[in-house]
Amino acid sequence: MMNDIEKMLKQLGRKTMFDVSDEEMPALIEEYNVFMSHVQALEAIDTTDVEPLAFPYEIETTYLRDDDETYVISREDALKNAKNIQDNQIKVPKVVG
Repeated sequence: MMNDIEKMLKQLGRKTMFDVSDEEMPALIEEYNVFMSHVQALEAIDTTDVEPLAFPYEIETTYLRDDDETYVISREDALKNAKNIQDNQIKVPKVVG
C-alpha cells in the first residue's frame, strides 16, 4: 500500500515524465525527507526584520567588464567558410523537432 508521500512522488514523476520504479522509491523518499528537513530548518529562521533582496549582493558587482569592440571581422570574412549561406546568414540544419 502506498503512503501519501509515495503517491505524491509518483504523481510528480508522471507530470515531469520520469518513470519512478518501485525499487527506486525508498531512495527517493529518503532524499525527499532530507530535503524537507532542510526546508523546515529554513522556515525556522526568523526573517521578520529582513528586507527582501532582488540580488544576493548588496553592493554593485565590479567584476563584469564593459563590452568594448576591439576587433570586428567583416560579414564577408565571417561567411566565407560557411557551407550554406542564405540571405547573408549561415543556414544550419534544423535541430529541434
